[in-house]
Amino acid sequence: MLKLRPFAVLAVLMAAAPLHAEDSKAPSKKPGGCVDVSTEASFASVGYDHIVTLKSGCKKQMTCSVTTNVNPDPATVTLEPGESESVTTWRGSPAREFTANVTCSPSGGGK
Repeated sequence: MLKLRPFAVLAVLMAAAPLHAEDSKAPSKKPGGCVDVSTEASFASVGYDHIVTLKSGCKKQMTCSVTTNVNPDPATVTLEPGESESVTTWRGSPAREFTANVTCSPSGGGK
């Protein structure tokens, strides 16, 4: 019976752990060196909407390409300095976890 106790403790600890990590709080390299990226899976009536939010801390206009492991079709976002924009990359997904892949580069435009 003593052999089962460590297993029981492990099972309790695993059950208490979060079901998934929040991507938005994970430290990562900023695309373009100055764009913050956060992700959210928001439950809607038929599944999870996958939302990627970009916030520019850049001094120039940036153009970003957003894909995810669920939706490889790129969405293009142009950000002015200090601007934030959210992109819904998938609606009604059965998956609450996804990974955003974002690349950004200066646009050449800007205010």
